[in-house]
Amino acid sequence: MIKKAFLITGLIIALLITGCAKTQTGEKQQKESLKMPGQITVQAPIAPATAPLLKMAGKELTSGVKINLIIYKTVEEATTRVIRNEADFTILPINVAAKLYNRKIDISLANVNTWGILYLVSAKNGVTEWDDLKGKELYIGARGSTPDVLTRYFLNKNGISENDLKIIYLDSPEIAKMMISGLAKNAVLPEPMVTQALLKNNKVRIVKNFYEGWQAIEGKNTGLPQAGMIVRNSFANSYPSLVTSFQQAYAQAMDETVKNPAGSASLVQTSLQIPAPVFIQSIKRTQLKFVEGEKARNDVEIYLSRLLELSPDMVGGKLPDEKFFLKK
Repeated sequence: MIKKAFLITGLIIALLITGCAKTQTGEKQQKESLKMPGQITVQAPIAPATAPLLKMAGKELTSGVKINLIIYKTVEEATTRVIRNEADFTILPINVAAKLYNRKIDISLANVNTWGILYLVSAKNGVTEWDDLKGKELYIGARGSTPDVLTRYFLNKNGISENDLKIIYLDSPEIAKMMISGLAKNAVLPEPMVTQALLKNNKVRIVKNFYEGWQAIEGKNTGLPQAGMIVRNSFANSYPSLVTSFQQAYAQAMDETVKNPAGSASLVQTSLQIPAPVFIQSIKRTQLKFVEGEKARNDVEIYLSRLLELSPDMVGGKLPDEKFFLKK
């Protein structure tokens, strides 16, 4: 009888504990649901990784939350909003995200989405290797930008000093126009500007694929994490389920965009001013893939380590610690 009484008492205690746990979980979920914001603000550049967001902007996330999408023109514009806490999610170059984190800005890397988008292109005969650029002009996007830091990486790996050629920094859209008009002969461009140049000037050709070049040096299983999505930590801590819903929706929209770029082409043309046929063709040369920040950690750390070796300023003086990567 005593044993039976103990068993019954134990069962009652277990049920009470389970009930309390469920109640606390339910209360937490209900509490979060009650304070859900009416909308979230997302920043993104004029780039392929923004296409999935254009599809998402017309829909609602969990609990009817809408997306306020801001298309930014410069990284400086985007980082200013991040610092002022005016954006919940922002697509940024990985090294810029690392610099912000190392400046004690309260952010985490939610995902990596852009793994290969840059190419060395030329309209000049005889340019087939990096070494052929010696003594020539090379147009690259803004100093400190992803095209710049990766170009310097490849020049360094090929034993070429920046003094061996003349690097000219301009905005990538302007460089693309110059390649099309023939005013520039050698340039580093991202997609879809590569496709635009190829379609409008038949002398332009691809010399080097940065993604393939990176893997040739770092290993075929090593990814090239060029850009990703950061999230405000205060936002992520307040709305964990909303962050999860956003991540899932973005991953799904990206997968659909890669499989069927025509389905997003009209939105891209209207919102980003990228002609639909150009966007559709450019996806073939664009490595878009959603990977959660924590799962991309190894590739990100290799990438940032190489940039740190070239110039500590590229990543903010040091590698970010493990808290840089958003955990579920």
